[in-house]
Amino acid sequence: MHKDDRIFVDGLATVKMTNGVVLMEFYNNRPNGSKDSCGEIVMSQQAFLQAYSAMDDLVKKMIDAGLVRRNENAENGDNAPVAESASPNFA
Repeated sequence: MHKDDRIFVDGLATVKMTNGVVLMEFYNNRPNGSKDSCGEIVMSQQAFLQAYSAMDDLVKKMIDAGLVRRNENAENGDNAPVAESASPNFA
């Protein structure tokens, strides 16, 4: 991988499946609060499941290390992990 192949993202805008392939659209935050689209990943269902498994394993390790915590107080019932710090772009 070349350095130019790396893209920093602040978040995931959408994940959808179209015609059997998974599309993940990413964004970066702007200082005015808006979001700029900054790239898209298109992958097979199998590649998506492999990526999901790898990310799930990493999240568990981050929780165990105290880097993130479960959001037990979310009003919508979403107890997804919460990072202890925000984006380095606009800290």
